[in-house]
Amino acid sequence: MTVLACDSCSGTASAALCDGSRLISEASVTNGNTHTETLMPLIETVLRTGGAGISDIDLFACTSGPGSFTGVRIGVATVKGLALGSGMPCAGVSSLEALAYAAAAEAAVSAADGCRPPVILPLLDARRGQFYTALFEPDGGIPLRLTDDEALDIGKISSILTEDEKYAGRPVLLCGDGAAAALPGIPAGRCVMPPPHRSFISPYYVAQAALAAHSRGQSVTDAALLPSYLRIPQAERDRLERLKDPGTAGTDTQGTTSTEAK
Repeated sequence: MTVLACDSCSGTASAALCDGSRLISEASVTNGNTHTETLMPLIETVLRTGGAGISDIDLFACTSGPGSFTGVRIGVATVKGLALGSGMPCAGVSSLEALAYAAAAEAAVSAADGCRPPVILPLLDARRGQFYTALFEPDGGIPLRLTDDEALDIGKISSILTEDEKYAGRPVLLCGDGAAAALPGIPAGRCVMPPPHRSFISPYYVAQAALAAHSRGQSVTDAALLPSYLRIPQAERDRLERLKDPGTAGTDTQGTTSTEAK
């Protein structure tokens, strides 16, 4: 099955073309949140270098959140537009699950060396003192989801890892662009920091997660593909803040202008 997958949930925009588990072509750009300018050229690049066209795609996939509100919207809208009228299915993949897929592949190598399987902890910067996160564990190179995607502060994340008997004492494999910032708050001596490339979402693993979802009957039509924000958009938070206190609208907890929705 030929899959076109993309990601634009964070500061990196990327795309990949896969034939099942075989990567055909891949491209990415990390230059901040300029995905309106970079995502489509990246998709055109992977199609051209892979010798494929839109009519050759059997499954369209994207990260559907959580992440940058605007980035999520760009990725979902792009895939909906590409799939429109093709009759081919779409799959929205959790950005945290895509990170966990890459980490699970790495953990499978460690398990083969006799190391204790870790808990996988993907972390994306959610701003306002929080991280988008979930817990997974590797199962034969595939991430098995343990918790739902949530926006949590580091204190809550740390307490889950130390107080819940399912996770207490287990090594923790961090991944995602929030890993370095969260590290000081994670229980000491338990963390395995990933190499730098594990900070970014791989479109190859977006494709692999999408294939798994499709095999479970969880792919959808282009019309039914929806973003997953976890939190209300900044504009709505501003409106609610104005209702409470007109002087606080548009500021985060440190009093600086929030750019989350950009």
